[in-house]
Amino acid sequence: MRVRYEYQGIHIYDRVTGTNILFDEIGILPREIHPGPRVISIALTNKCDSSCYFCYAPKTPETLEPEYVYELCQAMDDLGVLEVAFGGGEPTLYPYLCKLCNDIWNSTELGISITTNGHHLTKKMIDNLNGNISIIRFSIDAIEPIYSEIRKYNISNVTENIQYLQDKMPFGINTVINSQTIDCLDGVLNFAIDHNAKSLLLLPEVKNGSFVLDKACWLKLETWINRNWRRIPMEITSLARLYLNCPFLFDNEYDPKLSYWHIGANGKIRETSYSEDGTTIIGGEDLRLFFKEKCPNNPA
Repeated sequence: MRVRYEYQGIHIYDRVTGTNILFDEIGILPREIHPGPRVISIALTNKCDSSCYFCYAPKTPETLEPEYVYELCQAMDDLGVLEVAFGGGEPTLYPYLCKLCNDIWNSTELGISITTNGHHLTKKMIDNLNGNISIIRFSIDAIEPIYSEIRKYNISNVTENIQYLQDKMPFGINTVINSQTIDCLDGVLNFAIDHNAKSLLLLPEVKNGSFVLDKACWLKLETWINRNWRRIPMEITSLARLYLNCPFLFDNEYDPKLSYWHIGANGKIRETSYSEDGTTIIGGEDLRLFFKEKCPNNPA
């Protein structure tokens, strides 16, 4: 169990089961608060052979060195971060993925998640990741035939991989929400339930730094979530919660910036994965200083 001190109280996190418990009736002194956010995502590589029309990941060849990522994760552990979320690009194209997860899992208390399209995942890779990650998340924005139109692959390969890993590790589903996919949510939800997914992460599409959903789509999404949230645990990006009146964990954030930050494959840290700016992080000590400056009430 990981214990994290936050403005809201004491946060208990189990990286194996994914359980989060917040004791919000307990007051925490400012100097005790952990300076890091709950989650930091890292784009291990920008390489990807898919061409999803809504993808905002840079189409550049940058790839992070494994030693650099390992050093960052050691710093994240010190800062009270609960989870490192590996993405890209396509992280299963990163040749050091399995060894990196093994090294981080056995040297820190960080939870590890991987977001993948699932088409380059192999049985050998699944076996190597087994016991070294908290959850693997599959990007599924619709079921067939819309899935193939978006992803340029058939969903059958992903389904086969999900069936193989079901008794080995937890998995979840990420789905991008836009005017095309919002009417596909029932199909994605049924797929998730039928295959025993642990959770469904909803990602309203962002373009040029802004959400693309219009008012009618936000209302449709809100109605759908309120109708279905009891069927499977649902999560959504922090900023998207501002547009919805729905029951989500950690609804009343002290500051959304304390929940999530992203480090791109170019080594720049930024508040969201779709931002184009950022501050270059040279190594672990640089990351420690970055967040200690973001937490002014913490004298560490």
